[in-house]
Amino acid sequence: MIILNVNQFTNAPKQLEIRRFINAPIDRVWDVISDHKAMTSWMPMIKDVDLIKADSKGTWEEGCERNCQFGPDLLEEKIVHWDPPYGYAYMISDMHIVKNHLGYFKLIEKMEGTEVVWTQYYDPNGNIIKKWMAKNVMLPSVMKKALKNLQKKTSV
Repeated sequence: MIILNVNQFTNAPKQLEIRRFINAPIDRVWDVISDHKAMTSWMPMIKDVDLIKADSKGTWEEGCERNCQFGPDLLEEKIVHWDPPYGYAYMISDMHIVKNHLGYFKLIEKMEGTEVVWTQYYDPNGNIIKKWMAKNVMLPSVMKKALKNLQKKTSV
């Protein structure tokens, strides 16, 4: 496992962390979360994932870029950490609700399955209502639903 140094990518504070135990081997969970195009099958509101730029080796790992159609928003993302099967981190370009964003999926192998820890680091953007809605309603709701869907998709 390669330790992620968050400060290498952002100085934004940790805003959210959601955990979910999945009754499936770590490799099975990794296969699903690392398949960029398949995000539409478990991530709420992601309608399409466009792979924009491969990494220097021509693969879709650390250094690659993807665009995710998230409802009306286009999330321009870059994979900045890739550690199979233990997780990956991605950065989202500044947008109307977040800036200096880093998201991190960490997988922890447990005897009976896998714990998924999804952490969001960012600086809130926009007016006070947008900031509150992002942290307290929108992002937690999407994250919880995504991990629930991931559990359904991968559980034995």
